[in-house]
This record gives sequence, C-alpha cells and structure tokens, in this order.
Amino acid sequence: MLDALILRYLTRRGVIAYFAGQIIFFGLLAFYIFGIEDNSMDQGETPFFIGMVVIALVWAGVCLLFWKKPKETKDLNTAETES
Repeated sequence: MLDALILRYLTRRGVIAYFAGQIIFFGLLAFYIFGIEDNSMDQGETPFFIGMVVIALVWAGVCLLFWKKPKETKDLNTAETES
C-alpha cells in the first residue's frame, strides 16, 4: 500500500533505488537478527516485522527526499491563451 503511494512521486531512478534499498536493508536486518544475535524464528519474529515497517518508512522518506519528481509548472502565457 505504501509502495503505490510512493511510486507516483518518485523518478525512474528513485523507483529502482527504493526497491533495491528495501531488499538490501531487509536482508541486513534479517542477517543481524537471525545471524548475529542468533535468534530463532520464534524469538526474532516480532523485532523483524517491526524493523521491516521502520525500514520501509524511513527508506521511503529518504527516496522522496532525493528522487522526488519535479513539479510540473504551467507557463503563464499558455494559461492565459487557453482561457
């Protein structure tokens, strides 16, 4: 649901960075929780899903900050002639 909202505001490069970043950060989170902390699926399930939500929100904000589509501005002369 967040993806559909974010994708309409991102440039093409931003969409690629958004999905690539999420995959990389989710992988790093899983490696940290299940590999380094050595949690089982029962112990690490809740922190993993909370971390996924936090990563998705933060990375969406970063992508919007760097790769937001520029606003379309109408030329004043064309707006006056259309009226």
